Amino acid sequence: MENKNDKKTKRLALAGQLCGATLLLTLISIPLPSGYGYVNLGDAGVYLCALLLPGGLGALAAGVGAALADLILGWAIYAPVTLIIKGLTAFLAGLALLRVKKAAVPLALLCCLVVPLGYFLYETVLLTAPVAAVNVLPNALQALLGACLGTLVGKQLKRNLLKA
Repeated sequence: MENKNDKKTKRLALAGQLCGATLLLTLISIPLPSGYGYVNLGDAGVYLCALLLPGGLGALAAGVGAALADLILGWAIYAPVTLIIKGLTAFLAGLALLRVKKAAVPLALLCCLVVPLGYFLYETVLLTAPVAAVNVLPNALQALLGACLGTLVGKQLKRNLLKA
């Protein structure tokens, strides 16, 4: 039988792996047309965190992984807001998938709207509203693609982890 410390250690190890996966998926990036920011598959990692480790630890893994990518790619000014936006997205999606039985996946996908809204608000303050507006569609598409991909892969991984 598994004791409490073993379970905590496994959750912490999984959080580290998910943080690393989110970082790697975010590092594979394409610059945005505005010249500010980039699109990537990091949101798939955010949804993996939401599915496999719902709650605060999953949110932390998602936010830290994505924020580290900002630091590595030279977008340090985005790192703090990325930590919040991606962490909040993972937290809300994890809650939706954990607590809501009917329509959980559509509700979790709706959580991806946090990404374009959060970056739009930040970039409006940081830059200008017109520049921020140019990034809304790419950010929304990235978040939706990542949410779909992360949810599909995450559901299969969760089934496999439960079997193991």
